[in-house]
Amino acid sequence: MASSTTNTEQPQQLRLYLHSELTTSHTSHGITHEDYTQYSTYCTRRLARLRHSKSVKKDLLHIRVYKSSLSTRTNDNTTSNGGSKAKKNSYRAIELTNLPSEILASHVNYFLEPLYCAERCWAASLALKAQMTTVIENNDTANTTNALGSDGLNPRKDWSVGKFRAQSMKRLKKAVKYATLVESLALSTKAPPSTESKVDNDNEEDGATTTMPEESMVHPPVDEHTQMEARAYASFMRGNLALEMNQWQTACTEYQLAMQLCEALGQGLATAGNGGNGSGTDDDGVDVQQLELFDFFNSRAKNVIAPLLKYCHYELQEKGLSPTEKISFLQSSSSISDGDPLQSKLHSLKNETLQTQATSGSSMSQITFRENVIPVETKDLRMALLKIQDLKSDWEEEEEKKNNDNANSSSDDAKFMELLSGYDDAVSLVNKELKQLAALKSGPAVNAKKFQLVNLLGYSKYQKLKLVMGRNEVLTNGIIQTSKEDDEGMTLKHLEEVAHLYDALLQDARAVASLPGGGSADDFDGDSSSAIVEDEFYLEANANVLRLRSLRCYYLARMHASPVVHKYSEAIALLDQAERLANEALEEIGACDQMEHGDALLESLEKVAAEMRGEKCRVLALSYLSKSSSTGSGKCLLQRLHDYNIPSSPKSIAHVPPKLEPMACKPSFFDVALNYVSEYPVDELERAMEEHNGAEAASSGILGWFRRG
Repeated sequence: MASSTTNTEQPQQLRLYLHSELTTSHTSHGITHEDYTQYSTYCTRRLARLRHSKSVKKDLLHIRVYKSSLSTRTNDNTTSNGGSKAKKNSYRAIELTNLPSEILASHVNYFLEPLYCAERCWAASLALKAQMTTVIENNDTANTTNALGSDGLNPRKDWSVGKFRAQSMKRLKKAVKYATLVESLALSTKAPPSTESKVDNDNEEDGATTTMPEESMVHPPVDEHTQMEARAYASFMRGNLALEMNQWQTACTEYQLAMQLCEALGQGLATAGNGGNGSGTDDDGVDVQQLELFDFFNSRAKNVIAPLLKYCHYELQEKGLSPTEKISFLQSSSSISDGDPLQSKLHSLKNETLQTQATSGSSMSQITFRENVIPVETKDLRMALLKIQDLKSDWEEEEEKKNNDNANSSSDDAKFMELLSGYDDAVSLVNKELKQLAALKSGPAVNAKKFQLVNLLGYSKYQKLKLVMGRNEVLTNGIIQTSKEDDEGMTLKHLEEVAHLYDALLQDARAVASLPGGGSADDFDGDSSSAIVEDEFYLEANANVLRLRSLRCYYLARMHASPVVHKYSEAIALLDQAERLANEALEEIGACDQMEHGDALLESLEKVAAEMRGEKCRVLALSYLSKSSSTGSGKCLLQRLHDYNIPSSPKSIAHVPPKLEPMACKPSFFDVALNYVSEYPVDELERAMEEHNGAEAASSGILGWFRRG
């Protein structure tokens, strides 16, 4: 039996941060921009550097000159060692699993080489998949040639979609092969050949199976952390292959294992980071690195693996769910990122649901606009209105989420713009149908159809303008509220922003007042640009125009009365106009009983009207002070109520906040200070002055500078 010394030291195991290494490569070489071809090229260059390292090239280079290496595949017996240069540089097959654990632990390149082989195959597979998507979208040879290379020498220009798919799957299977190899190397416990043969001979002589001593046991080349990372990477890659092959159960199993390993890695790193003694700077640096890795693994489990796992669960459950249940499941499971497969599945399922509803006519079969019930007869228009309804609900949910979190959200703006685009699509569909009816002669049936389309056009434009005006009102109120909470109040910049927003609101309100539609089908003469119908909708729109004109004039007046501009005569004229418009708007809004949010608009406008009266008094006082000319103090008006000496350039009516004034100190302070005050030393001061004057007199004269000490 093999003997072993008790003082044999355990070989040091490597620790590799595989995922951190790959994240750095992904960030620097095109993965963030989905440029998989660039990343595949980088992996090729990186592999050349890894294989040509001096200490590992005999095991990693595929040339015949290193055939005697342990990494050479055992059944590769094509040629001998000697021979010409061509034979020496011919290809040899490599089997890294033949290498003992001791050799694998000697250099990190034994693990990085198969890792980047897997990454290169994975990137090539995704690049082929992206090119296949381009072929499907373009659907013709000319566009495919432009997309894949316009030089005319691209070998893939004539490939079919099936060939792209086959090549992509072939590359992905090779990536799984190399990822599994990384896992096998990390768990390898192969002993050197001499040790294995000696142990086998001893076992044959004894005639029984024996166990090696603990000191002689072969340990894996890497530590437990690296083994877990290798298993997580291999499981993730196997899950990707199963996902592409629609093997949902296998994909769920592999993704579940990868997520559990990432969570375990993050939990272990967090425990190690919190358990440090903090005795030195090196330990602090290690703790910081471990905390970064903890965040990385938790983020990978939550944002990368979990969406894919949920997608596989969805595919397994899809057959037993209704369309509504499918959409709710996808909305609750999908992430925000565009690359999430659940997002594309959600969009396609929503489109299918909208098409079904539009075809059946069960939803959005009619709309109500200006006291008219208008039927929606065309399928395309019903589908556009249903899409708008769906987008509006999504945007409202995002708006509510943003208000609860008190944070700005870019997804909220994206959904808002998508909703506006939906309204534009509906308007273009209606205009297209109106153009088709424009060439027809007028008649009862034609006029009735035109009346429906005109009201549908007015409805679509009104909903879009209403949405934009509501958002601008929220922005305006937010600026006003923020400036009120600020110590400086509303500055000139704030006033300019508010006036600009009210200008945009006024333009939209006038557009609402001039929208087509209204009246009855009997009175419609077939011309959409005929006289405007003065119904309740028109009166409410005009009342809103008066309100916005009043507010715009008010903030323009405050701009003119600001200390920077100080155009008081123009400000007074604008305040008079704003007050007159406010009174008219109050009467018009009060007369509209069915106006939406009418009570809230009345209350807010009454508050602003009271502010207008106070602002007018202030501007009148500043105007009077600016016209007077005299020389006096620079006190504010509140401090000169009984002073008839008016300054030439008044600064303000009152100091806000009031300035500090000096106050008499307490007498006890001087009583205490008197105990430490002595009599005035008159004699000492006179003696010092005489000495100083005598020294100056002695140093005067032509030769006085000789006497200076």
